[in-house]
Amino acid sequence: MLDAEQVLVAQGEEAEEKARKAPKKAEQAAGGILDETQQRAVAAYAAYIEAEHQLEEAYKDQEKQAERTYKEVVEQARKACEESIAQSRKVHEESISQALRARDEAERKARQARNETIEKTWAVFTKARK
Repeated sequence: MLDAEQVLVAQGEEAEEKARKAPKKAEQAAGGILDETQQRAVAAYAAYIEAEHQLEEAYKDQEKQAERTYKEVVEQARKACEESIAQSRKVHEESISQALRARDEAERKARQARNETIEKTWAVFTKARK
């Protein structure tokens, strides 16, 4: 019976050893799942940070584009204004030139009429004195 007892004791010790090892394997398995989950979480967070960085870059690019568009529109408005002013000045100068020509013509005709009137007046006066 000694041998049977020894076998039972040995089997009991093996069972205890297996029982001790089983939680370690379960912990390792649980730790593996935990590690894998943690690695996925870290990868997801890194992807989130990268996406946030890309979004920030997109906003900056959009802001730069808006600034360029604004400057282009302001420049176009400035050029249109300058062209309008130049055209207005040209029209104004032409109007002034035309008005001056009309004045000169009117003065010439008035001088001619005055001279003719004075000649007629002197002619009448001189005939009247004779």
